[in-house]
Amino acid sequence: MIDKVIFGDNQFFGVNHMSEQTAIKQAQRFRTSEEIYKTLEYVNDIGIKSFMFTTHNQLEPVFDKMKGNPKFKDFKLYPSMPYAHKYAAALVESGPLELINKFTPGNKLISGLKGVGSLISANPVPIMQLLVDSEMKLLKGMNVQGIFLLNIVTDLLIGLGMHNILGEYVSYVDKKYGVKAGFFTMNYTKLHNILVNELGIDNPIIVSNINKIGFRMNPSKDEVEHKLREQNSFNIAMSFLASGAIRPREACDYVAQTKGVNAVLFGASTPAHILETKEMLEKSL
Repeated sequence: MIDKVIFGDNQFFGVNHMSEQTAIKQAQRFRTSEEIYKTLEYVNDIGIKSFMFTTHNQLEPVFDKMKGNPKFKDFKLYPSMPYAHKYAAALVESGPLELINKFTPGNKLISGLKGVGSLISANPVPIMQLLVDSEMKLLKGMNVQGIFLLNIVTDLLIGLGMHNILGEYVSYVDKKYGVKAGFFTMNYTKLHNILVNELGIDNPIIVSNINKIGFRMNPSKDEVEHKLREQNSFNIAMSFLASGAIRPREACDYVAQTKGVNAVLFGASTPAHILETKEMLEKSL
């Protein structure tokens, strides 16, 4: 079961889709891993037990601290991958062979050959598996309850017509890690149709923009709402506040009244805002 209220990590890394100024302020607030850890400790203490995040390098020391704190034993983690900037930076700095050595777990030679072999044979499945395994090293021994594919990859695969890789991803995550796979997307209706109608995945988990003003809801607010009403997928609303463009009470009322919304992912940078949003969402949902 996925909790109805999930805490996200955008504020930790200066991500705000409406205001660059706000993003800069948030990035300055969370300059150290200690500041991020203290916020997650507060989140856990007030009863938010789910954290969805990108596998950013800055989180590694945070997770080390969490592993040593028994209070986080029931804190559910939902990693979202791959964190593309990490791989791009490593490729520029070190080259492709060092990239493989740095990020592939286990036997480097076998992993490297597996990756190169998949490129030669034009089969991207082994590369996908290597990336998942590499990212999951960070979370060994922790309470991972789901593994999500970020929209940069999800939507690229949709655009390339490589829909079978989405199915392979679901299968691999289930078999290797025993948890559900989920997907971020910027085109909810298209992904929904592929997962449900084409690939036949039962109740797939989809994270997409869902908010009162239709901010970044693609292909349109009406089409997304229509597809949500089918209620044959587990839908997590992100950007439900439209990066601050909607008042919290209005935003909460909208997602509560929208059929097919099962959970809400939100981020906030101050304890007061975190608690206020949590309480409003719990009352609405």
